[in-house]
Amino acid sequence: MTAWRTQTQDAEAVRHRAYVLAALVSAAAHVGILALKVPRGEWQDLPSFLTGLAVSLLILWALLWKRLPTTRLNMPVAVAVTLATTAEFLPLISAPAVGTQAYLTFVGTVALWFGLLPIRLAAVLSGAGYALFAALILTRPTPDLTLLTYLACITIVVGMVASFGQRVVTHQEQAAAFEQDSLTDPLTQLPNRRALLAQLRVLWPDAGPRRAEFALVMLDLDRFKDVNDRLGHTTGDQVLRETGPALRALTGAGLPAGTLLARWGGEEFMLLLPGVGAQAAYAMTARLSGAVLPLPAHLPALTFSGGAALSHEVASLDDLLALVDLRLHAAKAAGRAQVRWDARASGPSS
Repeated sequence: MTAWRTQTQDAEAVRHRAYVLAALVSAAAHVGILALKVPRGEWQDLPSFLTGLAVSLLILWALLWKRLPTTRLNMPVAVAVTLATTAEFLPLISAPAVGTQAYLTFVGTVALWFGLLPIRLAAVLSGAGYALFAALILTRPTPDLTLLTYLACITIVVGMVASFGQRVVTHQEQAAAFEQDSLTDPLTQLPNRRALLAQLRVLWPDAGPRRAEFALVMLDLDRFKDVNDRLGHTTGDQVLRETGPALRALTGAGLPAGTLLARWGGEEFMLLLPGVGAQAAYAMTARLSGAVLPLPAHLPALTFSGGAALSHEVASLDDLLALVDLRLHAAKAAGRAQVRWDARASGPSS
């Protein structure tokens, strides 16, 4: 019902696409290399490339079919690449020389370690890996000490850059999580008043083009105080937590993109319907008017009252908030269990 995407979810979506793209490119590259080497009978690196191809295909399977989050793949990918690199380097022990490809593979592995693993673990692996690679070079008949020195410098630089990037990503995720917490009601996990107001200001800017067309509905649980008084605040909190799913069940599918259900405060909730005209808004509130919240069986049955308004009815956002509140009170005064589009009411208010 609610188009409530967080920055963390957006970051995960970006990482997911990056992982998929990298796995596709890696799989294609390994297939191309194998297609060149096998006809030539170059079998010495075959286990390494087959391992790389298998890892790429497994990553695609995990992301596209199992829908695993990317963070769960970091360690398995790092382990698999480390094993593949080891398999590629083992034949070099008896080789007369170490080719440029091995240097590039080592630098790529270091970058991957720092990109996927905790920084301290990546640093330990990089140091140990460089020591072993240096030993491999120094035991050749004609070791290239200059290239080995360059490799040490490149390893340090790659590690610093990759670790800095990892710190930036971690900081951004922590900031996004903090921002998400500030926009989420801790009890119901719905967007809170601040989040709703932010979205309303997007639809109704203080300056600029004319405001967008939308509907706003304020909902208030009827006789909620009696629930707290009779059954206790623990039960009251359970009712509030279940109100969001219950309202979603009542409104049903087919709501406009960007629909936002938020907790306004206390037992009050707001439903924002962007891009709807009068007819669609009336039809939606007709499904809510007079309904009983479909709460779990162990919770008391409750109705709710509401006040609704369209954005073009008033001249300012403050007037719109005041209008839905006024119509909510009219619904309460008229006997509750209804959603009102006007402020005329009769009967006792409560």
